Amino acid sequence: MAESRSIFQFKQFQLAHGSPGLKITTEACLFGAWAQQFASGNVLDIGTGCGLLACMIAQGNPSCTITGLEIQADVGVLARENVLILPYSIEIITESIQRFADHFDFIISNPPFFMDHLANPNASKQIAMHTDHLSPAELAEGISKNLNPDGQFAVLYPPFGMKQFEVEAKKLGLFINHLLEVKHQKDRETLRVMALGSRLTGVQKREMICIKNSDQSYTAEFIHLLKPYYLIFD
Repeated sequence: MAESRSIFQFKQFQLAHGSPGLKITTEACLFGAWAQQFASGNVLDIGTGCGLLACMIAQGNPSCTITGLEIQADVGVLARENVLILPYSIEIITESIQRFADHFDFIISNPPFFMDHLANPNASKQIAMHTDHLSPAELAEGISKNLNPDGQFAVLYPPFGMKQFEVEAKKLGLFINHLLEVKHQKDRETLRVMALGSRLTGVQKREMICIKNSDQSYTAEFIHLLKPYYLIFD
């Protein structure tokens, strides 16, 4: 049975999500809120989905010109519908990063990350969730091809995916400058890793952020990042 479409209401915009494509997750929202502070100029969102990261960057950086790249035609239609009425400069292009080429000051991606898992019978979810259509090596190549010499990029992966991406990125002269581990709580395992990189080498900054405290309340760090977006943080 097809997953029903839902509406996620943010403070300054709302997004339809879930069908087609994947639903908006807490980790993706946290990533967008963290990464938007580094965005500038022309921005590329690889695998934009419903347009979440593009919209979060646009809210924090109204002067940015943003391109959302989406390989799935039906998801691209959804993203266009989402951004059409918003006062942001966002263009949605239906194309794969393997075939796309341009020049950008900042590139962001929350890529598919389920590797070596059974295929999902839902074709839309299969593409969105598995690395069949965008491996770490292909994402690194896409970033290298489209990133300006002094540009930056941000990616979100589970720990094992980030290690693979970092290896592939280094082969192309791309380096991770800042790693931020995301945990549900301090004593839990790392859920995701957010990374900021560029063509510059140097000391790698490593930090950690927790979504919730031991009493299940949101941490101050999480609230600080999501307060501009989440209605619950008025």
